[in-house]
Amino acid sequence: MNAQRKMRQWGRRFFQVQRQCPCKRGDCLPMSDLTEGVKGKVFCNTDLRTIERGIYVGADISIFRNEKDEPNLIVAVGDSRYVLDRRIAQNIRVRVE
Repeated sequence: MNAQRKMRQWGRRFFQVQRQCPCKRGDCLPMSDLTEGVKGKVFCNTDLRTIERGIYVGADISIFRNEKDEPNLIVAVGDSRYVLDRRIAQNIRVRVE
């Protein structure tokens, strides 16, 4: 019985808990606010789907396309390119180099 209870703790809800970002004001910016050509490191990310794709804390990223009138932006992580929804990108915090 105790093993089943422990297995339930590590479900999807474990990773969906919203944690506070340790950024101080001005240290990092939301990914949706960065301009094209900017490079940086991911500082905070709580979205499990993007973490599984390689946008984890400490990953080097560069912004390829970010136009304010479009609902998506294009981000490069290593050799991969991803199209992210602006609402998801707003929750990912990046420290600009």
